Amino acid sequence: MSKSNLENKFNMSCLLVKTLVKSPSDKDLLYLYGMYKQATVGNCNVEEPSKFRLKQRAKWEAWNMNKDIEKSVAMAFYIAKVDEIFVALN
Repeated sequence: MSKSNLENKFNMSCLLVKTLVKSPSDKDLLYLYGMYKQATVGNCNVEEPSKFRLKQRAKWEAWNMNKDIEKSVAMAFYIAKVDEIFVALN
């Protein structure tokens, strides 16, 4: 898949997630968040939140666990997860 095709599919997958009637599981949402951030920003560049800030901590961990995954790989993983979610919900 060429870079522009991958980016187009990634952008389409990002839009598709917003159209879901039923929300994916928290686990899937965190996975998508982590891959999205890795694909669009790169390695986690924010300070680790306090363990008492549960939501922020979970999001930070979801992103940080993808450290050093290349942008194109993160995009491909994101696309695959969105496809998996759509199949499961339909």
